[in-house]
Amino acid sequence: MRHVVVVAVALAAAFIPTPASWIESLYSRQLYLFVQNLLTPASDVVRFAVFDALLFAAVVGVPGWWAVAFWRAGRRGRRWRTAGRMAMNTAALAAALYLVFLLVWGLNYRRVPLSTKLGFERGLVNPQALSQLTAFAVDRLNRLHPTAHAAGWAGLEELPGRMNTAFGATQVMLGSGRTAVGGQPKPTLMTPYFRVAGISAMISPFSLEVLVNNDVLPFERPSVVAHEWAHLAGYADESEASFVGWLTCLAGDAASEYSAWLSLTPRLMRYQDSERQAAVWVSMDEGPLEDLRAIAARVSTVVPAVQRNASRVYDGYLRANRVDAGIASYGLVVDLVLGTRLGQRAWSGI
Repeated sequence: MRHVVVVAVALAAAFIPTPASWIESLYSRQLYLFVQNLLTPASDVVRFAVFDALLFAAVVGVPGWWAVAFWRAGRRGRRWRTAGRMAMNTAALAAALYLVFLLVWGLNYRRVPLSTKLGFERGLVNPQALSQLTAFAVDRLNRLHPTAHAAGWAGLEELPGRMNTAFGATQVMLGSGRTAVGGQPKPTLMTPYFRVAGISAMISPFSLEVLVNNDVLPFERPSVVAHEWAHLAGYADESEASFVGWLTCLAGDAASEYSAWLSLTPRLMRYQDSERQAAVWVSMDEGPLEDLRAIAARVSTVVPAVQRNASRVYDGYLRANRVDAGIASYGLVVDLVLGTRLGQRAWSGI
């Protein structure tokens, strides 16, 4: 009966509508940040990725649990009963883990959209503004490249010291009273999978730590880490995390700002016609072009079939967590940069 109750509660939590204003005020801005301020520093105490250990325990432990149960069942007649009991046990375990996921991080998917809080204006998103933003991005890349490269690129272990102040200031600018702490980015045993699936980084929703693909290039690290830190701040939607990460990098040093524009520019180019794209590439200096070519070479190791499957799984995951756009939400960061006054001020000064 306890198992049935846990499964029923998980199903209710998954499907019963929850007012976004309640999630925003009671969970995302209060309970979640309290938990994050405890859990992320606790995860940072150990040098390895806690998520790797949790994943190993799940991959080895659950099949082992079933194997031991069947071994103990012995006679064939008891194996069917054992199979039914273990199926219920496993469903209850999955339901319990889902509830933990919601409480530790997942309810952030249901908060008030950042576009609503920032007063998104669709009329600000237009071809003229896009062209102006693209030209500004290329100009910043050209100007920042010598300074950023001359200063040197921080390793993963150094990034918190360089970026935490900007991260906190960005959260305050977005209206947060309590702020999240930036976690120590960690390498992960999942890097071989990240490499072939085209994944740069992720956060663990159970240990609230940042896991980074070892292959990410030095000039990508600030924007990649800032994006994941935005998730740690409770911005679950991918476009919102990209926007908050972009703002964080703009508030940082030259290397961080360069990384932000290097990440955003290819997304801007997707919305340009071929003639405009050609003109933009011509206006870009060789230094930023070389960096973009290096990123392209890094992602060329992606295995298309693996990437498609990973994208399909993640798209389903996002939609199951009420992100209607699925993985398309990654590209919506351009809308936030152009269509909010805060985004406009960050690059145009308006």
